[in-house]
Amino acid sequence: MKEILVIGAGNLSWHLVQVLQKAKFDVTLVTRNTERVADWPVRVQTLSDLSSNPYFIILAVPDDVIHQASTELANYFPSKTPVVHTSGATPTVMINSHFASRGALWPIRSLRAGEPVTDWRDVPLVYHATNAALAQVLSEVTAKLSDLTYPLDDTQRAKLHLSAVFSNNFVTWLYEISHQLCTESNIPFEILLPIIRNTALKQNGASPSFSQTGAAARGDQATMNRHLHLLARHPEYAHLYQFMSSTIQAGLA
Repeated sequence: MKEILVIGAGNLSWHLVQVLQKAKFDVTLVTRNTERVADWPVRVQTLSDLSSNPYFIILAVPDDVIHQASTELANYFPSKTPVVHTSGATPTVMINSHFASRGALWPIRSLRAGEPVTDWRDVPLVYHATNAALAQVLSEVTAKLSDLTYPLDDTQRAKLHLSAVFSNNFVTWLYEISHQLCTESNIPFEILLPIIRNTALKQNGASPSFSQTGAAARGDQATMNRHLHLLARHPEYAHLYQFMSSTIQAGLA
């Protein structure tokens, strides 16, 4: 059985070790803090305890420590060992050049430890490698995990990551603003859940502007003025409202 080492003990690692094991890979989680992951369903070792020659290594660590972590790995593994990170925004060249085969494997999903993914076959996986051999390995591995796999280079992956910030992270904070406004008026936020789900499910790959609705889209200035009046206590939200409205109108012009 081919062994994959997963370095790190964060949210993504919790998911990766389990989905890789379900795909019949031999997985070892490598972390300094073994007590933190004592209840994780995977073999756990420290870096100094390793003596294996892994199929490849996954650096599931924060973006700003990818280079540092890979530099430490260079003291333990030969240059032929493939190493991939899990960042959407970081180029593969940030992995220490000691390693001849470098790459990236990025799941496009917000993942939290303890919150299982219902079906990994529906999770898009983006991968990239600095050589054809590792690209083939990542193609085969991702195909065992998901039906949605995409080979994208560093530039494409970074632009996709930026796009995901707008469509996921920023949208989540817009939900939070809605939640605050509802709470202020003793309105159950749950009332909005059906329209939130409906809007998300409308997306079919075509330009989302085709389904854009609302006061800004129809040029209803009177309604927008009333909305701004209601936001008098929240000037930062009023500014955001005006900016978003003007962006929608300019985009639909």
